[in-house]
Amino acid sequence: MVDRTDDPVLVEVVRNALAMVAEEGGIAAARSASSPFVSQASAIACALFDTQGRLVAQTAGGMLHVSALQVMLPEIWKCHPPETLREGDAIILNDPFRGGIHPTDVGAFRPIFHDGKPVYYCGAMMIVSDLGGLSAGGLPANATETFHEGIILPPLKFFSGGARVAEVESLLQANSRTPQRIVGDIEALVIGGNIAAARMAVLIERYGMARLDAIIDDLFDHAERMTRHGIAAIPDGVYHGAYAIEEDGVETGRDFRVEVTVTVAGDACRFDFTGTSPQARGAINSSYSQSLSGAVFALRCYLDPEIPLNEGFYRCLDVELPLGTLVNPRHPAACNLRMATVQAMIDAISRALSGAYPHHAAAAAGLVSTVTAHGKQLDGATSWSFLDVFFGIGGGRAGADGADGSPFIIYGASNYDRNIESYELEFPMVYQEYRLLPDSGGPGCWRGGCGLVKTVEFQVDAEITVRGTDRYIVPPQGADGGLPGKPGAWVLNQGRPDEAHLPPKKTNHHIRAGDTLTMVVAGGGGLGDPRERERDLVRRDVDEGYVSAASARDDYGLDIGATA
Repeated sequence: MVDRTDDPVLVEVVRNALAMVAEEGGIAAARSASSPFVSQASAIACALFDTQGRLVAQTAGGMLHVSALQVMLPEIWKCHPPETLREGDAIILNDPFRGGIHPTDVGAFRPIFHDGKPVYYCGAMMIVSDLGGLSAGGLPANATETFHEGIILPPLKFFSGGARVAEVESLLQANSRTPQRIVGDIEALVIGGNIAAARMAVLIERYGMARLDAIIDDLFDHAERMTRHGIAAIPDGVYHGAYAIEEDGVETGRDFRVEVTVTVAGDACRFDFTGTSPQARGAINSSYSQSLSGAVFALRCYLDPEIPLNEGFYRCLDVELPLGTLVNPRHPAACNLRMATVQAMIDAISRALSGAYPHHAAAAAGLVSTVTAHGKQLDGATSWSFLDVFFGIGGGRAGADGADGSPFIIYGASNYDRNIESYELEFPMVYQEYRLLPDSGGPGCWRGGCGLVKTVEFQVDAEITVRGTDRYIVPPQGADGGLPGKPGAWVLNQGRPDEAHLPPKKTNHHIRAGDTLTMVVAGGGGLGDPRERERDLVRRDVDEGYVSAASARDDYGLDIGATA
C-alpha cells in the first residue's frame, strides 16, 4: 500500500473536514429533534459512507451506533438499489436483524448526489420518543421477543424526492404513544443528512470527485497501517477472558456468561466469542451490529486513540460472533437490554489482555440503566413519555482512577448528560437531587469512579419502567486486589414510611402523584490493593467527599486523623 498523494497536509485537512461534516450532521440532527432526550444531546451518531458502503468518517461520540449504520446500509440497498434513488430520498430502518440495535433506535440514510448519481451516503441514528411495544419508549424490561419492543421498520422511504411519505408518517404515528413527537424525531435524522450533503457538496466542488476519492482511499490505508502497527505492539499469544451477567429479567436462576479468546499474531488480532451462553429469553441479547461495536471499542482501548475510525480500521477487525448466542441471537430475540452483553464483552476482553498488557488493565465499570415513564400532563389531556438514562461509571485504570460521575466512554461520555431544568419544563416532575454518591467507587490502588444519585418527584399518576441492565445484584467487580463498586438501585419514596426497593428490572409499575423515584448509579470497581494507594490521594478523597473516613480506615488502612 502506498500513499496516493504527495501532500500530507492536504490529506490531514480533508480528514478533519470529513470528520466535521459528520459532526455537524450529528449536531443538526440533535438540535432538530422533538424529544428533549435527543435535543439535549451535544450530537447524535452520524457517519459518512462511500458507494461501496465503506465508513469514511463519523461523529466522535458515535461509537455505540456506527457499526450498526455500517451493517444497515447494505440492507437499505437490497430494498432500494442505488440506481433507483433520487435527490431528496431518505430511508429509515430499525430491524435488529437487519443491522439495527433495538426498535426504538432508528437509522436514517440520505444519499448524497453528484452529477445525477449517489456518490456518498449519510447515515444518522438515535433513540426516538416511542414506537409502541409493551412499555413507553419501547424499552420493556420483561420483553421476550423483539415484537414486544416496538414496531419493526424494514427499509422504508420516509422522504421521496424531498416530500415526506404520508403513508409512512401515518404508520409511525398510529403506533406511537407520542404521535406529536415521533415524526419530528425521525425527521431530525434526515435534517442531519441534509446538512452533511450540503457540506459534502462544498468539498466535492473544492477538490473534485477523483481527487477526493483518492484522498479518502489514502486515509483508509493510513488508518489500517496505524491499526496494524498498534496490534503488533501487543505481545503475541492466545488469551482467554470471561464475564458473568447477573440475570436477564425473565428467567431466574439461569447463568449467563460471555467468553472470549483473543489471538494476537504479529499485526493480526482475532476475537472469538465461542463458549458464550446461548441467547437469553430476556432482552439482554446483543444484535450482531451492536456486538461488533463492542469489539471495536475494546480493541481501540489498546491502540493509539488518534487512529481514525474508518474503513481502514475495520479491515483489521476479525470477530467471531457465534449465531444463537448472546452476542448474535436468532430472530426474534429481544435486544433492548443488550448493553449487559456488550459491556460483558468489553470486560471479558480486558480480563483476557490484562496479563499481556498490564498498563492497560482496568476494573469493571458500572452499566447503563434507564427509566421510562408515561402518563397524562397536568391538563389531563396531553400524553407524555419520558426517558432518562444513567450510565454506569468507569472502574479504576492502571495509573488513573475512574472518572467520578462520568460515563464509560463507549456511551458517548457527557454527550448523554441531560439538562434537568429542560426536563422539568417538558414533563410533570421535579428533580430533588443529583449528586455524587460517596464510597460508591470501589476501593483500590486506583479507585473506581464514584456513582451518582438522582431523585425525581412525579406530579401526576404514571407508569414507570426501570431497566437496571446489569450490576445491580452483583456489583462492578474490582481487579488485581481491588474491591467492587457500589451496585445500582431503584428506591421508591426513599425515607418515607412507604419506602420500597424495586427489582433491577420492572415493567409498567404504577406510581401515584407525589411519589419519588431515587436512582442509584453504580460506581466502578477498584484496581489493585487499596492499601497500596498513595496516602495523599486517600486524604484528598476524604477531603473532597468521595471517600468517607470510615472507608479510609477500613478499606485503605489509613486513620484519617493521622499525619503519616
